[in-house]
Amino acid sequence: MSEKQIEFEYLLRIVLVGDSGIGKTTLFIKHKEQQFQQNLSPTIGIEFHNKFVEYQRKMIKLQLWDTAGQETFRSISQNYYRKANSIFFIYDITNKQSFERVYQWMNEANQLAPSDLIKVLIGNKSDLINKRQVSFDEGKQFAFENDLEFFELSAFGNRNLEDPIYYVLEQFLKQKESEQNQIIENNLALSNQIVQIENINQNQSCKC
Repeated sequence: MSEKQIEFEYLLRIVLVGDSGIGKTTLFIKHKEQQFQQNLSPTIGIEFHNKFVEYQRKMIKLQLWDTAGQETFRSISQNYYRKANSIFFIYDITNKQSFERVYQWMNEANQLAPSDLIKVLIGNKSDLINKRQVSFDEGKQFAFENDLEFFELSAFGNRNLEDPIYYVLEQFLKQKESEQNQIIENNLALSNQIVQIENINQNQSCKC
């Protein structure tokens, strides 16, 4: 069955942001092709990949957007923030500067992305323990202070790769359920108002 023929209930867009050279594209390729690739060229602009996931008995079209970390393509990447349901702020645990620059990526997202954005902080290359410059506790504390969910993972060795995806799926469906409940409540309130108006009109007609 081709991608066009697959029926899905929701479209979930996840944007991957972070400095160039921290492994965003490696994670992207790993998720897309289920294989680890080294020495990849930097992303030019933005690339995306569709994957269909059945979660909680709902078919969801998961769209991963891999953005360029270079300043040259920053404006292109920013255009996709507005359409995102979730953003993964990714840094390299062996590169302290990439962790410190998460503030900048987060500020951009807060200005441009929807208010209900599901935000996740990811420390990449967790297999390189001997080269670590950012401790697990540092990442966890930063996430806590900035209301982010936190994961460490690595494309090499398949360490926790799916955990942030499933976290976002769960939060996304909770949002959709809340939206549907709100619609039901609004419709019920509107129906009650209509009934009240009809009763008032009926009573006025009876007095004539």
